[in-house]
Amino acid sequence: MGIKKVVRPMNKAKNAFVKWLKDNNADNIDGLKDQPSDNEWDYYMVISGFINNNLYSVSFMVWQGKESIQYSDEENQYDKMSIDEFMQLVN
Repeated sequence: MGIKKVVRPMNKAKNAFVKWLKDNNADNIDGLKDQPSDNEWDYYMVISGFINNNLYSVSFMVWQGKESIQYSDEENQYDKMSIDEFMQLVN
């Protein structure tokens, strides 16, 4: 079964982050094969990578239909971001 319609926008945001990491020559991109730890999450994925020895990490979450993104790098941390807010950050 494919990704539920409700989580497609979150999956697109995750794919945009992976592309951003690759476009910025990130090393050691991790989390691409992760799966949710339990079946209660609609969607849960953590992606991280290093760019010039700086760690960038993002948690993409959908819980009971509610979307939330947590972003952190060496200098910033943002919690409970919307998909639109996150996309502005990586574009």
